[in-house]
Amino acid sequence: MILSLLVGVLLSPTFALAAPVTLDDAWAAAAGNSREVKLIQEQRVQTDTLKTQALALIGPKLVAGGNFTLNQRETTLDFAESFPAEMLDLIESFTGEPLDLGEPLVINKKSYFDWNVSVVQPIFSGMALPLYKGAVATVKAGRAQEEAALAKVRTGVAQAYWGVLVSRVGEKLATDALLNAQKHREQSTLRVSVGTATPQLALQAEIAVARAEREVAGAEQQRGGAEMAFSNLTGVRADAELVVPESRVLPYASLDEAVQRALTQRGDISAAGYQAKAAHAQATGTSLSWLPSVDSRFTGSYTQNSGFSGEPYNWQFVLKADWVLWDGGNRLAEQAKAASMVRMAEVAIEKTEADATTEVTTLWDGHARARRAVSAVDRELALATENARLAEAAFDAGTLSFLDLEDARLGLDAARLTQMSERMNLDVGAVQLLAATGDLH
Repeated sequence: MILSLLVGVLLSPTFALAAPVTLDDAWAAAAGNSREVKLIQEQRVQTDTLKTQALALIGPKLVAGGNFTLNQRETTLDFAESFPAEMLDLIESFTGEPLDLGEPLVINKKSYFDWNVSVVQPIFSGMALPLYKGAVATVKAGRAQEEAALAKVRTGVAQAYWGVLVSRVGEKLATDALLNAQKHREQSTLRVSVGTATPQLALQAEIAVARAEREVAGAEQQRGGAEMAFSNLTGVRADAELVVPESRVLPYASLDEAVQRALTQRGDISAAGYQAKAAHAQATGTSLSWLPSVDSRFTGSYTQNSGFSGEPYNWQFVLKADWVLWDGGNRLAEQAKAASMVRMAEVAIEKTEADATTEVTTLWDGHARARRAVSAVDRELALATENARLAEAAFDAGTLSFLDLEDARLGLDAARLTQMSERMNLDVGAVQLLAATGDLH
């Protein structure tokens, strides 16, 4: 993780990186700089909180409270006023001294402060444990979804990386074609001036230059757009030098093996399985909500208004049970909803597995086609190179028309660009297949 972050910093736009950037470097940079990655990670952080929230249903709670009270008047109890004056005089005549009943007792002070601290511990709740198990499954589903989403981001980085490579090759070919067209224009002008060619040759050469200039402008625009998209996705400088990736070796020899790996280790399939477990737990918890709940509470308190007891400190232990026998049908509705969510989760597993099988099969066929295409375009490029060489020599000798020369040149440029495009298709197809089987880490 530290290495990935370090690479991400080194590849940030504010850091001038002299060394060429590989696709692995681009993946590491995206892990540290990509907005898409940050959004995916924050979604996983939010999902992780569900486990803590579920634990709160069965864990103890510590609650503290305090009050300051100001009454309109103070309430007191004066025992001297409870006896008639004649009785007090009679008692004094017998005892020889006045009856001492003490100071008046303050029952409710005019102002006072009190506080309390309570520990609340659930003892039994039918929903608590199933909901906790469901939360754990949901957290695992969130992490599996993060893994699948990050694989898609890496696939997008690979496509953007190759997009830059192909666009740069296209720009170079267009620039070379312009230089070649300008050279042919000079030759054609010279041949017309000495009378060895008709003025139409010079016109054709001028048209070729104009076409080449237009193609250069378009190639520059495509290259700029590809570099900007790649930089925005990874944080790598737009003008960084990129290295053409080596051919990849897939870790499976057959389509059946690839499909089996996808069914056992793809993130979205794992997430669907965990979501089904969470749905089953939710259904179990909903059914157990018909049972009573039992809670305990221990409270310690202090008050300045001690009243009759005269003790400012006090503690209290409470054991409480609640049993909602009928709630108007809400639990019945929740049970029906939970059962439906279970059925949906089971169908989602089947759909995800079917979609994964289709995706892997399609990508497998596409990768096989790309391998054949790369082999074919290599032969095509060799033939186009020789054809262009012969055309150039024939044009210089005056035995080939300018249009035929242009056709040979365009064929060579097309073969060069196609070779790079097919190499892109092969490598990106391999990356997509690795992502589809859960092997792109």
